[in-house]
Amino acid sequence: MSGTPSFMTETDTDRLVKSLPEIEASLGANAPELADHLMVVAMSLYNDSRFAEAEPLLKKALAIREKNLSVDHIDVAESLNSLGMVYLAQGRFSDAEPVFKRALPMQERAMGMEHLNTAAGLKNLADLQRMMSKYSEAEPHYKRAIEILERHRGPDNMEVANILNSLALMYYEQGRFAEAEPIFRKALAIEEKSLGPEHPQVAATLTNLANLFTDRDQFEKAEPLHRRALSIREKALSTEHPKVAESLNNLGYLYHQHGNYARAESLYARAVEIWERTLGPDHANVAACLENYAELLRKTNREIDAVALEQRVYLIRRKANV
Repeated sequence: MSGTPSFMTETDTDRLVKSLPEIEASLGANAPELADHLMVVAMSLYNDSRFAEAEPLLKKALAIREKNLSVDHIDVAESLNSLGMVYLAQGRFSDAEPVFKRALPMQERAMGMEHLNTAAGLKNLADLQRMMSKYSEAEPHYKRAIEILERHRGPDNMEVANILNSLALMYYEQGRFAEAEPIFRKALAIEEKSLGPEHPQVAATLTNLANLFTDRDQFEKAEPLHRRALSIREKALSTEHPKVAESLNNLGYLYHQHGNYARAESLYARAVEIWERTLGPDHANVAACLENYAELLRKTNREIDAVALEQRVYLIRRKANV
C-alpha cells in the first residue's frame, strides 16, 4: 500500500466543495441544513487561506439563515462573524467592521451581555478597530471583554492575558506608555504562571515591554528584557529562528541608539543573516534591519558601505512596491 493519509488537506477541501451541488439538490436551495454545510465548507476554505472562495459560500449561508431563522438567532451571528473573519484576513477592514458590529448585539441578545461568546465578539471588533486606528472605539470593547473573561475564567487565565496584551499594544501605539506598562506587566505575570518563564509567548511580551522602555529612552530597563527574550527564543525555538533574529535586531537597535556601535553591528549582521536564510533576501525585515545598519555605518564614517546597504534597501522595497 502506498501513499500517506491526509486530514483536512486541500484535496479534502476540494471534495467538500464538489459535494455542495449534490447536497443542495438533495436538501433544497433554502434549507437551513444547507447553510450548515456551506459553513463547514467555507471554514475549511478559510483554514486553507482560500478567502475569495469562502466569501460567496458564507454570504449564501447567511442569506439562508436570515430567511429561516429569527433576526437575533445565534446562527446568524455565527455567519456574520465568519464573514467578518474572511474580510479581516484579506485586509478589508471597512467591509469587516459593519459585519462585526451587526453580529455583536445579536450575541448579546441571544446569549447575554456576560457570555463568553460575547467576549469573543467584543475582542474581534476591538482588534479590527485597533487595526483601523479607531482607538477610542476599541478601548471600551477590550475592557468589557477582559471583565467578562475575568468573571468566567478568573484573572489569571491566558485568554485574559491575550486581550491585556492587545490593550497594552494599543496604548503603546498611541504613545500612552504609562498606561501600557502595568498592563504588559500584568499579562507577563499571567503568562509566566500559566506557561512557565521560558515560553515563547513570555518572550513576546518581554519584547513588547522592552520596546516600550526603548521608546522612553530607558536603556537600563530595556536591555535585560531584550536579553531575556533572546535567551528564551534561542532555547525554545533554535538559534536560527526568525524570532531570534527579531530579538537580535531589537537589542542591536538599543545598543545603536546608546552609542555602543560595535555590539550593535554584530547583532545587526547576525539578524540579517538569519532572516535572509529563513525569510529570503528580499523580505521586509531584512530591509528594515539593513536600514538601521546603514545608519550605524554612517555614524562610524563608512559612507561607501552605508550607501551600498541603502541601495539594497531601495531595491528590496521597490520590488515589493513598498
